[in-house]
Amino acid sequence: MITVVSFKSPPRETPFAPEWFHQFAYDQIYNIDFKKISATILDKEKQILNKFPPVDKVASDGYTGLGNNSLTSRYSYYNLFDWADEEIQKLKTEVWDFHKRFLESLDVVYDHPLVLKGWANVMRKGERIKSHIHMVTPQSYLTGHITVQAEGTSTYYINPVNQINDPEVREVKNISGRISLLPAYIPHYTDTHKAEKERISIGIDVIPKE
Repeated sequence: MITVVSFKSPPRETPFAPEWFHQFAYDQIYNIDFKKISATILDKEKQILNKFPPVDKVASDGYTGLGNNSLTSRYSYYNLFDWADEEIQKLKTEVWDFHKRFLESLDVVYDHPLVLKGWANVMRKGERIKSHIHMVTPQSYLTGHITVQAEGTSTYYINPVNQINDPEVREVKNISGRISLLPAYIPHYTDTHKAEKERISIGIDVIPKE
Protein backbone atom coordinates (compact mmCIF):
# COMPACT_ATOMS: atom_id res chain seq x y z
CA MET A 1 0.00 0.00 0.00
CA ILE A 2 1.37 3.39 -1.00
CA THR A 3 2.59 5.61 1.85
CA VAL A 4 2.58 9.38 1.28
CA VAL A 5 4.86 11.51 3.45
CA SER A 6 4.42 15.28 3.76
CA PHE A 7 6.34 18.35 4.80
CA LYS A 8 3.61 20.90 5.60
CA SER A 9 3.94 24.30 7.21
CA PRO A 10 1.50 25.66 9.79
CA PRO A 11 -0.62 28.63 8.68
CA ARG A 12 1.56 31.70 8.36
CA GLU A 13 0.94 34.65 10.64
CA THR A 14 2.89 37.33 8.80
CA PRO A 15 3.15 38.30 5.10
CA PHE A 16 6.77 37.10 4.99
CA ALA A 17 6.54 33.81 6.83
CA PRO A 18 7.36 30.84 4.60
CA GLU A 19 4.76 28.37 3.43
CA TRP A 20 5.41 24.89 2.12
CA PHE A 21 3.69 21.65 1.25
CA HIS A 22 5.98 18.98 -0.20
CA GLN A 23 4.99 15.35 -0.62
CA PHE A 24 6.76 12.14 -1.55
CA ALA A 25 5.73 8.50 -1.42
CA TYR A 26 7.04 4.97 -1.11
CA ASP A 27 5.68 1.47 -1.59
CA GLN A 28 6.85 -2.13 -1.70
CA ILE A 29 7.35 -4.24 -4.83
CA TYR A 30 6.87 -7.97 -4.24
CA ASN A 31 6.78 -9.76 -7.60
CA ILE A 32 10.37 -9.07 -8.70
CA ASP A 33 13.42 -11.27 -8.09
CA PHE A 34 15.75 -8.65 -6.63
CA LYS A 35 18.50 -11.22 -6.06
CA LYS A 36 18.65 -11.67 -9.83
CA ILE A 37 18.73 -7.89 -10.34
CA SER A 38 21.56 -7.60 -7.78
CA ALA A 39 23.54 -10.23 -9.68
CA THR A 40 22.88 -8.49 -13.00
CA ILE A 41 24.07 -5.12 -11.69
CA LEU A 42 27.22 -6.54 -10.09
CA ASP A 43 27.95 -8.48 -13.29
CA LYS A 44 27.71 -5.31 -15.38
CA GLU A 45 29.50 -3.03 -12.91
CA LYS A 46 33.07 -3.60 -14.09
CA GLN A 47 32.03 -3.48 -17.75
CA ILE A 48 30.35 -0.07 -17.28
CA LEU A 49 33.27 1.32 -15.25
CA ASN A 50 35.74 0.24 -17.95
CA LYS A 51 33.64 1.41 -20.88
CA PHE A 52 32.75 4.92 -19.68
CA PRO A 53 34.71 7.66 -17.89
CA PRO A 54 33.16 9.63 -15.03
CA VAL A 55 30.68 12.27 -16.12
CA ASP A 56 32.67 15.35 -17.12
CA LYS A 57 31.55 17.95 -14.61
CA VAL A 58 32.43 19.35 -11.19
CA ALA A 59 30.54 16.66 -9.29
CA SER A 60 30.70 13.67 -11.58
CA ASP A 61 28.97 11.47 -9.02
CA GLY A 62 25.92 13.74 -8.85
CA TYR A 63 27.06 15.30 -5.55
CA THR A 64 26.57 11.95 -3.79
CA GLY A 65 30.17 11.71 -2.57
CA LEU A 66 30.60 8.21 -4.01
CA GLY A 67 33.47 9.39 -6.20
CA ASN A 68 34.79 8.82 -9.71
CA ASN A 69 35.19 5.05 -9.27
CA SER A 70 31.49 4.50 -8.65
CA LEU A 71 28.75 3.36 -11.00
CA THR A 72 26.91 6.48 -9.90
CA SER A 73 29.52 8.63 -11.67
CA ARG A 74 28.52 6.98 -14.98
CA TYR A 75 24.80 7.63 -14.52
CA SER A 76 24.32 9.64 -17.73
CA TYR A 77 25.92 7.12 -20.11
CA TYR A 78 23.32 4.38 -19.96
CA ASN A 79 19.71 3.72 -19.02
CA LEU A 80 19.30 0.68 -16.81
CA PHE A 81 15.68 0.34 -17.90
CA ASP A 82 16.87 -0.31 -21.47
CA TRP A 83 18.55 -3.55 -20.40
CA ALA A 84 16.89 -6.61 -21.90
CA ASP A 85 16.98 -8.54 -18.61
CA GLU A 86 13.51 -9.93 -17.87
CA GLU A 87 13.42 -8.81 -14.23
CA ILE A 88 14.54 -5.30 -15.19
CA GLN A 89 11.73 -5.03 -17.72
CA LYS A 90 9.20 -6.26 -15.15
CA LEU A 91 10.59 -3.65 -12.76
CA LYS A 92 10.13 -0.92 -15.37
CA THR A 93 6.43 -1.79 -15.54
CA GLU A 94 6.24 -1.60 -11.74
CA VAL A 95 7.80 1.88 -11.74
CA TRP A 96 5.25 3.21 -14.20
CA ASP A 97 2.45 1.62 -12.18
CA PHE A 98 3.71 3.25 -8.98
CA HIS A 99 4.03 6.58 -10.76
CA LYS A 100 0.37 6.33 -11.82
CA ARG A 101 -0.78 5.48 -8.29
CA PHE A 102 1.35 8.25 -6.78
CA LEU A 103 -0.27 10.89 -8.98
CA GLU A 104 -3.72 9.47 -8.26
CA SER A 105 -3.07 9.58 -4.50
CA LEU A 106 -2.30 13.32 -4.77
CA ASP A 107 -5.10 14.06 -7.26
CA VAL A 108 -2.47 15.28 -9.72
CA VAL A 109 -3.15 15.15 -13.47
CA TYR A 110 -0.15 15.48 -15.78
CA ASP A 111 -0.56 14.21 -19.33
CA HIS A 112 2.76 15.31 -20.83
CA PRO A 113 4.79 12.41 -22.31
CA LEU A 114 7.45 11.16 -19.90
CA VAL A 115 10.77 9.34 -20.10
CA LEU A 116 12.07 6.95 -17.43
CA LYS A 117 15.83 7.02 -16.73
CA GLY A 118 17.59 4.61 -14.38
CA TRP A 119 21.11 3.87 -13.16
CA ALA A 120 22.68 1.62 -10.53
CA ASN A 121 24.35 2.67 -7.28
CA VAL A 122 26.66 0.12 -5.64
CA MET A 123 28.02 1.00 -2.20
CA ARG A 124 30.67 -0.88 -0.26
CA LYS A 125 31.31 -0.90 3.48
CA GLY A 126 32.01 2.61 4.77
CA GLU A 127 30.33 4.46 1.90
CA ARG A 128 27.30 6.71 2.08
CA ILE A 129 25.31 8.96 -0.25
CA LYS A 130 25.58 12.59 0.79
CA SER A 131 22.74 15.08 0.70
CA HIS A 132 21.98 16.06 -2.89
CA ILE A 133 19.14 17.07 -5.20
CA HIS A 134 18.45 15.98 -8.75
CA MET A 135 16.91 18.97 -10.49
CA VAL A 136 15.59 22.48 -9.84
CA THR A 137 14.88 23.70 -13.38
CA PRO A 138 11.40 24.72 -14.62
CA GLN A 139 11.19 21.26 -16.24
CA SER A 140 11.81 19.44 -12.93
CA TYR A 141 9.46 16.55 -12.27
CA LEU A 142 10.07 13.40 -10.19
CA THR A 143 13.04 11.40 -9.01
CA GLY A 144 13.35 8.39 -6.74
CA HIS A 145 15.06 5.12 -6.07
CA ILE A 146 14.50 1.41 -5.64
CA THR A 147 16.31 -0.54 -2.93
CA VAL A 148 17.64 -3.70 -4.52
CA GLN A 149 19.85 -4.98 -1.68
CA ALA A 150 20.51 -3.30 1.68
CA GLU A 151 21.16 -4.01 5.33
CA GLY A 152 20.67 -1.58 8.18
CA THR A 153 20.45 1.68 6.25
CA SER A 154 17.82 4.33 5.63
CA THR A 155 17.27 7.17 3.21
CA TYR A 156 16.58 10.58 4.70
CA TYR A 157 14.50 13.29 3.00
CA ILE A 158 14.94 16.94 3.97
CA ASN A 159 12.34 19.69 3.92
CA PRO A 160 13.64 21.97 1.12
CA VAL A 161 12.70 25.10 3.07
CA ASN A 162 14.02 24.02 6.47
CA GLN A 163 17.33 22.30 5.73
CA ILE A 164 20.10 24.40 7.34
CA ASN A 165 19.86 25.42 11.01
CA ASP A 166 17.56 22.70 12.31
CA PRO A 167 16.67 20.45 9.36
CA GLU A 168 13.28 18.79 9.20
CA VAL A 169 14.00 15.23 8.11
CA ARG A 170 11.90 12.17 7.29
CA GLU A 171 13.48 8.70 7.51
CA VAL A 172 12.50 5.75 5.30
CA LYS A 173 14.22 2.42 5.93
CA ASN A 174 15.94 0.73 2.99
CA ILE A 175 14.22 -2.61 2.41
CA SER A 176 14.72 -4.75 -0.68
CA GLY A 177 11.92 -3.93 -3.11
CA ARG A 178 11.06 -0.55 -1.62
CA ILE A 179 10.43 2.14 -4.23
CA SER A 180 10.15 5.87 -3.66
CA LEU A 181 9.17 8.84 -5.81
CA LEU A 182 9.66 12.46 -4.82
CA PRO A 183 9.79 15.90 -6.40
CA ALA A 184 13.24 16.28 -7.96
CA TYR A 185 14.09 19.29 -5.76
CA ILE A 186 13.83 17.47 -2.39
CA PRO A 187 17.30 16.86 -0.86
CA HIS A 188 18.02 13.32 0.32
CA TYR A 189 20.90 11.23 1.69
CA THR A 190 21.65 7.84 3.27
CA ASP A 191 23.32 6.32 6.32
CA THR A 192 26.84 4.97 6.10
CA HIS A 193 26.74 1.41 4.77
CA LYS A 194 28.34 -0.84 7.43
CA ALA A 195 27.62 -4.36 6.16
CA GLU A 196 30.06 -6.55 4.24
CA LYS A 197 27.60 -7.23 1.42
CA GLU A 198 27.15 -4.49 -1.18
CA ARG A 199 24.30 -2.04 -0.80
CA ILE A 200 22.63 -1.77 -4.22
CA SER A 201 19.96 0.64 -5.36
CA ILE A 202 18.55 1.94 -8.62
CA GLY A 203 18.28 5.69 -9.08
CA ILE A 204 15.27 6.96 -11.01
CA ASP A 205 14.54 10.15 -12.89
CA VAL A 206 11.13 10.63 -14.50
CA ILE A 207 11.62 13.40 -17.06
CA PRO A 208 9.16 15.27 -19.29
CA LYS A 209 9.86 14.32 -22.87
CA GLU A 210 11.13 17.20 -25.01
